[in-house]
Amino acid sequence: MKKRQANGMKRVMKLRDAASAHGIGFEFYPARGGDPVPGFQSVFLYETDAEFVISRIRSRYPLVDPENGESVEAFDPCWDNPVPAKIWEEIVRELEALRPVDPAEAAFVREFARWAREALEAGEYVTIVGNL
Repeated sequence: MKKRQANGMKRVMKLRDAASAHGIGFEFYPARGGDPVPGFQSVFLYETDAEFVISRIRSRYPLVDPENGESVEAFDPCWDNPVPAKIWEEIVRELEALRPVDPAEAAFVREFARWAREALEAGEYVTIVGNL
């Protein structure tokens, strides 16, 4: 299994200051034909900040890898996790329906959902790469 990264243009989104204490997290990027979409800025979320989306993705497994058509049994926080567009579309709708009480959290979720919608327009699917 090959660990990839997007093209170097990365935006770090952070909700909680303590989230970055260990530097562990996930990079999200749109992909097409097995490669990151050139020129599209990926997003990095620290592990604790990413849980709102990672928990939703984990619940969709097993799924079919959009790159090779093989069944994948579980999310792997150490490697590439290509997630089909159909699943991302469901998750984005769920995120858009959330109404967090905390204004900072609400803005964070809205901003990530907006990024994910744009990523789905740019690529065939979105890949998540853990840095463990």
